[in-house]
Amino acid sequence: MPRTQRTRLNGVLVVLTAAGALAACGGGSGATGKGPSAASERAITGKAGGAGCMAPSTAEPMSKGGAGSTLALAKVGGRRVAFVADEDAKALLTIDLDSQSQLAETRLEGTPAQVWVAADGRVFTTLRDKSELVALAVSRPDAPLTRLCSATTPAEPIAIAATPDESTILVSSGWGQRLAAFEAASLAAKFEAKLPREPRAVVVADDGKTAFVSHAVGSVVSVVDLAGAKHESRPLPMRGIEAQQLRALAKQRAMLEQMAKRTASGSNEMLAALEEQTRRLERQSCQGFALAKSSAVSGRIFAPQVMVDPGDLDQRPDGYGDEHSPTETPAVAVIDETAQTPLLASVTLRRDPLVFLNRGDTREARAECLLPRAAVVDTKTRSLLVTCYGIDAVVAYDATAANPLAAERRRWTVGSGPSGVAVDTEKHRAVVWSQFDRTISTFAIGESELVDEKVSPLTVQKTAAAPLREKLPAEYALGRILFHATGDARISADGRACASCHPDGRDDAITWATPEGPRRSIMLAGRAAPTPPYSWNGNETSLHGHLANTFDRLSGKGLRSIELDALVTYVSQMPAPPRAAPADNAKIDRGRAIFASSEAGCSTCHSGATFTDGRNHDVGSKHRADRGATFNTPSLRLVGGTGPYFHDGRYANLTELLTKSDGKMGHTKHLSNADLDALETYLRTL
Repeated sequence: MPRTQRTRLNGVLVVLTAAGALAACGGGSGATGKGPSAASERAITGKAGGAGCMAPSTAEPMSKGGAGSTLALAKVGGRRVAFVADEDAKALLTIDLDSQSQLAETRLEGTPAQVWVAADGRVFTTLRDKSELVALAVSRPDAPLTRLCSATTPAEPIAIAATPDESTILVSSGWGQRLAAFEAASLAAKFEAKLPREPRAVVVADDGKTAFVSHAVGSVVSVVDLAGAKHESRPLPMRGIEAQQLRALAKQRAMLEQMAKRTASGSNEMLAALEEQTRRLERQSCQGFALAKSSAVSGRIFAPQVMVDPGDLDQRPDGYGDEHSPTETPAVAVIDETAQTPLLASVTLRRDPLVFLNRGDTREARAECLLPRAAVVDTKTRSLLVTCYGIDAVVAYDATAANPLAAERRRWTVGSGPSGVAVDTEKHRAVVWSQFDRTISTFAIGESELVDEKVSPLTVQKTAAAPLREKLPAEYALGRILFHATGDARISADGRACASCHPDGRDDAITWATPEGPRRSIMLAGRAAPTPPYSWNGNETSLHGHLANTFDRLSGKGLRSIELDALVTYVSQMPAPPRAAPADNAKIDRGRAIFASSEAGCSTCHSGATFTDGRNHDVGSKHRADRGATFNTPSLRLVGGTGPYFHDGRYANLTELLTKSDGKMGHTKHLSNADLDALETYLRTL
């Protein structure tokens, strides 16, 4: 028999064996629901488009609102069910909320990201790895869904939303950096809007003329014009500032404005300097995975996120970021739907690193929600419910408060990896899907103030989904939990998780102050395993060594070897995002030729299957805070979807990189605009 070891993280028991993968998360003997029927073992098929896209479907959505999640509630044949987008099973699960049993499993041809039920009864889902939006029909609750039609989307479709009249379906594509619109009746493509990096959640304004899109990285929410002919998009900055700093800046501004009224001697220049100082003090935002809105809280859009202080890049701290202030601070930005700006109070940060809830004469400390993943508004209590990875909780905030984060009402512990939440309005309960342990949690939301636990006890009922047909390797399952573990002193002293700097396995688009100088986070998904050495210094020959060194710099105590093995397994096996189909093969071929030419010199260092020679070079990029001048050649795999570029993030995009970094690192500044465009187009295919 192989050696077996058990470890518990965030309430999930994971069994590891020396031989590898004998156990997996979810299901098992603890599953209370019956397994899927034989019919549900068939993979769904169907013809794309056509009149069949509007075939009858019996699902009746249980809540109004045109935004998808990893689960959607509906009534089918008199039963209350949750349709769940189970990424591990590559299926939609149908789970009866009252009998706590799984009724059916609809196998898909790809990995579902979100699901949404339309008023006409059709069920829509996005297949993240297949770049497809699929419409399905429901006949009865205990039968698999039937595929009606599908549409091709830009690369990596994630979130689903609909206009108020449900005539148009919107899909955000993470890797494709697009918001795509489709005719709901036929799934015929209508238009696409270009967006910044890593778009995620989508909500639509009440008048149907504007869409708001969150971003996992980049400190913005995109505002997209749905009514205009050009469907233009503009970034809405989402940055925070500490209350104490804000007060000091306000005093300085008032003084300078008074000076400006009396004299013109330098006051305008001083005001400009103050604006620059304000920008330096503002914190960047990250983890923008969720958005929520409700007619019950008119004119408000809620954007849970995290505000980040990466430290002074001219300094060399002992760890990553400022050692004297919280590196990451949660926030719930409130966007005024009409003014299209965040309320200042909602992005004004406090120094206190813990949440305190008033309980009579006592104060109870609670862990921070540093990895928010889904959100919904409960209309009865006017509460914003946010799911949090890492602490495996749902937190309720007062949605009417100017700063909801400062008005926490209650929280519930749920299954590991809570990726979606919905509200059953008739029974006034919340329903949560937790992907890591594959459970549905339900709990009564309670009375309007949500503070009297005697009236509304914190009782959570969990239902396990049926076991996976192909179990996840136990090392991968444990590694995924460890990767998202916030507040784990073995990983960091300040609560950060691996996913804090690498959301969805990507990079956070942030340059950090470190002991070696400024360092930009690197994308992991699809490119970590085959690209040693690791770190910008190129001094780590293995992922094990690199991760152990990272934990040390974060003042973490370090993981046990079996846990470190599991984390390396997960990081190494993160799937790469799907590639977009080539749009212009002639341009790509031209760019490839330029890349390989001796004149440009790109392939001198960026060579081989991973586009790196694995060596350190001095390309004249030393920052004034850097200890050394040589840096590891980064892999160019997936380079088109990352950035900013260089070890210190000095170039915002590929165009800047190609036109401003000339000399020791290739020669591209001399290229014509057409050749630069061809080269950049080619780089985006790598």
